[in-house]
Amino acid sequence: MASSRSLIVNSISSPLDLKIENRDVPKAKPGTAVVQVLNAVIGPQTGFALAHPMPNFQFPVPGIYGHSCIGRIVSVGVDSTSLKEGQLVLVDSHVTSRDDPNVEMLIGLMDGGTEKSKKLANDAWRDGCWTTHAVVPLENATPLDEETLVKQHGYELDELNYLARFAVAYGGVSALDIKAGETVIVGPATGGFGGAAVEVAAARGARVIAFGRNKDALAKIKSLVARVETVVLTGDLDKDTAAFSAFGPADAYIDFTPFQAQDAPHIGAGIKALRRRGRMVLMGGVSTISLPYWFIMLNSIEIKGRWMYSRKEIREVVKMVETGVLKLGKTAGHEVAGKFSLEDWKNAFEAAGKATSWGQSVVFTP
Repeated sequence: MASSRSLIVNSISSPLDLKIENRDVPKAKPGTAVVQVLNAVIGPQTGFALAHPMPNFQFPVPGIYGHSCIGRIVSVGVDSTSLKEGQLVLVDSHVTSRDDPNVEMLIGLMDGGTEKSKKLANDAWRDGCWTTHAVVPLENATPLDEETLVKQHGYELDELNYLARFAVAYGGVSALDIKAGETVIVGPATGGFGGAAVEVAAARGARVIAFGRNKDALAKIKSLVARVETVVLTGDLDKDTAAFSAFGPADAYIDFTPFQAQDAPHIGAGIKALRRRGRMVLMGGVSTISLPYWFIMLNSIEIKGRWMYSRKEIREVVKMVETGVLKLGKTAGHEVAGKFSLEDWKNAFEAAGKATSWGQSVVFTP
């Protein structure tokens, strides 16, 4: 019988505890698809996360990590009506329980933190995409128009992994119902998800105020994405508020402040730059922040959190790329900064840890 090869995370510990394991190629059961993995994303924080237990990012071990990939359908369950053998698909990580929409988890990354979501992660979707053959929920295999993406647009298969990043950004843009002509503050914009949100919001026709601390990285985004203005943060609340407000009252604010942030005065600055009845969505990982309570109340500011995206939204963002409204690849400023075999995981994690800028990605090519 043909075999598959997987990178197994035995435990979350330092030094890293991983191994390569050979298994039989799985057969699809009802509700699942078996996907031959062509390239699988390696997040920038992977090496750190696998060495240090993180309360908000737990996943069953031993198991296969890897939260998204591009691959081809090998087999599908008997209940599949659309997916075909050999079809190119995007596999994304966001799983919702089929009998309880309030239960969510991320394949190969995060068990969701609740009793029910942990059960879903442990008992049903324990393994992710760092393997040659991934078993995934049918609904998490989104078909891709290979003729259009590869032959017409000229994208390389490795470049398509950026679709998963676009999906997260699109979830935030959709949560605020961003419309053409609106002004949207987005940031920090020099990282992966914030930069992707700049691209998605601009593709929807918005003017974007992209902020961050890296002046050169912001200048690069501005040169490649239409209708982008930039603000280099100073860390001073009043100065940053004035810098945002220089472009007029903003309609919306998408925030991706990462968990590493110790202090985030830019969040208050962004809120104070919103117009009356402005909207804000929180999509980052910072634990606790200070908010301008009186300003929010007095101006009827709407603030919401958004985790990931819906099935409808991921299909919409794929359509945006297929039709050319949203760009991928080198001309869009994206770079696949490294490709590695599963066996070369140490170098892969090191490369991913350095590829933290907007547009960069590192992948396994099993």
